[in-house]
Order: sequence, then C-alpha cells, then structure tokens
Amino acid sequence: MFILKSIASIIFNVAIFAVLLFLPAATLDWWRAWLFIGVVFIGMVGGVVSLSRDHEDALKERLKPPIQKGQPLADKIIVVLFLAAFYGLVIFIPLDVFRFHLMGNPERSFRLWGLHWRSRVGGPPTSPLGRTPSRRWR
Repeated sequence: MFILKSIASIIFNVAIFAVLLFLPAATLDWWRAWLFIGVVFIGMVGGVVSLSRDHEDALKERLKPPIQKGQPLADKIIVVLFLAAFYGLVIFIPLDVFRFHLMGNPERSFRLWGLHWRSRVGGPPTSPLGRTPSRRWR
C-alpha cells in the first residue's frame, strides 16, 4: 500500500505541474516544459527511492497533505498563501512565454548554463529586455 501511495503521489505532482504549465500555454509543443516535467519526475522518483531505503518514516510524513488536523491556524494560513503564490508563479511562466512577453529573451549562455557568465568575469552588461529576439524563447 505504501508503494502505491508513493507512486500515486509522484504521478499526481507531475500531473499538477503539467496542467499548470501546458493549460495556460494552450499547446503541448513546448520542449522546455517537457524537460522540466522530466526533471521533476526523475527528482521525485530519486527522492522517494532514497527516502524509502533509509528514512521510511520521513517519507510517510512527506506523503501527508500540507494541511492536517491539529495544525495551528497560522500554519494553515501560511501554507495556503505559500501554495497559492507558488502555483501562481508556475502559471505565470507559460502566460509570459506565450502571451505577455514581459521577460526578455535570455542570453544563450544563461539558457545553457543557468548563469550569465559574462557578469562573473566582468564582461559588458547586457540587457535582454533591450533586444528584440528574432524568435521567442521556447
């Protein structure tokens, strides 16, 4: 039963991310979202496997819902606000990529390495917002 609950939790969490990313995007043709979904899936499977080996009690606690009986009211309010903000940010990503275009097209180095390397080595500052990309970053 515990294994089924772990598998259901992984599937549910990955499905939530998929819905929050692909529904506002109105397309499944977004490879970066698929990559993110894959990374989340692999990370969750790895976490469940590693916790189930040595810390099964911690995993059982992790599988409980975020709001529980006996939890202080302040904790419940903070958890609800945190979840609303987190899910709101995830929903904002596809809305910006496909509709609003508020964030600029990041530099290639930033996209590949997750770090704007020129700022580390003292290169000239760049403004991704100041450029008009020929193709939207997807």
